[in-house]
Amino acid sequence: MTQFDNFQSQTERPLLSKILILVGLTFVFMTVGSMIAIVLFSSMTGMPYTQVADFSKHLNEYQNMYDGVMALQTFSTPVPFIAASLFYWYYIEKQTIHTLSFRDAKPIDFILVGLLVISFMGFDALIIEMNQNMKLPEAWKGIEKAMKEGENATAELTKFLTNFHSLSQLIVALVVVAVLAGVSEELLFRGVLQNIIQKATKNPHIAIWFTAFTFSFIHFQFYGFVPRMLLGALFGYLYFWTKSLWIPMFAHIVNNGFTLVMAYLSDMKMVKVDIEDTKSVPLSMALGSLVMTILLLRWFWMNRASEVDKS
Repeated sequence: MTQFDNFQSQTERPLLSKILILVGLTFVFMTVGSMIAIVLFSSMTGMPYTQVADFSKHLNEYQNMYDGVMALQTFSTPVPFIAASLFYWYYIEKQTIHTLSFRDAKPIDFILVGLLVISFMGFDALIIEMNQNMKLPEAWKGIEKAMKEGENATAELTKFLTNFHSLSQLIVALVVVAVLAGVSEELLFRGVLQNIIQKATKNPHIAIWFTAFTFSFIHFQFYGFVPRMLLGALFGYLYFWTKSLWIPMFAHIVNNGFTLVMAYLSDMKMVKVDIEDTKSVPLSMALGSLVMTILLLRWFWMNRASEVDKS
């Protein structure tokens, strides 16, 4: 028995119905959260409500923009994701938080997960570079142009948020971009969505990869779609193998947090490595990263297998 078999819904709905309800709840909470975020953002920065939709074009024109953007990020996505997940789980599935499997993990699990996530970054950088170099058919040039414009806008915002001027900004970023994002996205995708798909299909691989696809799709970044999907699958298998939602949450936090810390150290001239530069990754580095990733994944798979054998 896996953690995905630990709950029995009192009202068994078709899988499509469950997914649609979850999506609907998420959009409702995101709408409410965005309204709160806009009010907070406008009051913190002094930006008129009419400009908030295009706030990324005015990043250097108003005061307290960094804190304002972080507040906007917090209430537009992480808080709604947590609220939607818990509301769905308690009132639609009529389950408790325990059936999401928050069982205690061993310290060695967290240590190896941290190593796994950091090891994966080298190979993932190669995939990112390949994904960014993808070309769409000539007939889709208009779509490609729009997607590239969106990617550029996201890149500018990311650059603004990782251009740290103080330790306090790093701490705020770690809380919002690493901890809140890691907890909320893993709760929604691995905890809820992967669970209900696994329950309906009885196939963990379908559940993991469908969830990974959805996880990447909702970021609306075509030129980062494949590497983000692979990362989502990595989190999904860690959840399935360890039977603890703490593990993918921690992996997600490490993934985002390590990037932020390295960006801060680079801004402070303490390191010369630009972790956000994924261009021309040496093949030897990518292959070494892949080998280390496979070895660490094998450890988690073997550890799961030994636990099953003992049970």
